[in-house]
Amino acid sequence: MSEIIDQLKQLMQSLGETDYSMQHKAHISQSTIYRILEGKTSDPGVHKIDGLARALGYRLSLVPMSEYYTQVDYGSEVDTLGKIIALVESLSTTRGINLSPEEKAELILSNYRANSSKEELGVRIANLK
Repeated sequence: MSEIIDQLKQLMQSLGETDYSMQHKAHISQSTIYRILEGKTSDPGVHKIDGLARALGYRLSLVPMSEYYTQVDYGSEVDTLGKIIALVESLSTTRGINLSPEEKAELILSNYRANSSKEELGVRIANLK
C-alpha cells in the first residue's frame, strides 16, 4: 500500500495539489488525507485511496503479476523508447511535418506498444502528411 501512497503523493505534488485542496475534490477530510499521506494510519482503506486517485483523474486497478512483468529488462525498454523518440523527431523534421507533442506521443506510444519496426513508423508518419 505504501507504494500506491507514494505514487499519490508524487502525483499530487506534480499537479500542485495539497491535502487542503484535495479535501473538497476527494470528499475526505484534510486531516485524514494528511494521515494517509504521512503513513500515520495503519489501514487507510481502499475506498479512501481510490477516492484520492479519482480526484486526481486516476483509478486503482489490478495488474496481473506474471513472470513476464518481473523479468522485464527496463534498461532495454528505455533504450528502445529513446530510439523511437529520436526516430519520430528525425523523420518529422526531415519530411517537414509539424506534429504537436500530443501527436508525437500518440505516434510513439502506438508504435511502441505494437513493437513496430522503424520502417512501419516511417510509413505512419508519411501517411500523416
